[in-house]
Amino acid sequence: MKFIIPIIILSIILTNCGFKPIYSSKNSNFEIIEIVNENENKNSFAVEKMIMSLSNQESIKKFKLEMNYKQTFSTILKDSKGDPSKKKLSISVNLVIKNEGGNILNSKNFSEEFSYDVQSDKFNMGQYEDNITNNLNNKISNDIIFLLGTLNDN
Repeated sequence: MKFIIPIIILSIILTNCGFKPIYSSKNSNFEIIEIVNENENKNSFAVEKMIMSLSNQESIKKFKLEMNYKQTFSTILKDSKGDPSKKKLSISVNLVIKNEGGNILNSKNFSEEFSYDVQSDKFNMGQYEDNITNNLNNKISNDIIFLLGTLNDN
């Protein structure tokens, strides 16, 4: 009983600490009017969805995006049998940012890569590769969002 009262008081204090989410569409200063996605797949849609989730319709800065998403798996190292023992996943997004009038404001290539050891269990290996892909997609999305937030609409 002695520990319950301090826990209740502590939880009341912490709920009123002024927490605000860093990424929120209310705080973003840009609106995405349109995204042209050249390579449509589930991973490019994940990047697109994360960017669109922070689009603020009340913003003055309005952008059109052209996105070219590429994902490649390559073998870095093979064992004595010729089976891959180490692979590399590379993701690259070529982004062209345009204003409402269609004038190019910025063009940038975002790329991330990760090397990993191949596991013998194919199911776990597939899940591991999906997890790596999601993490790299999140990193690229955050970089794109940062660029859009700091870009001036001229």
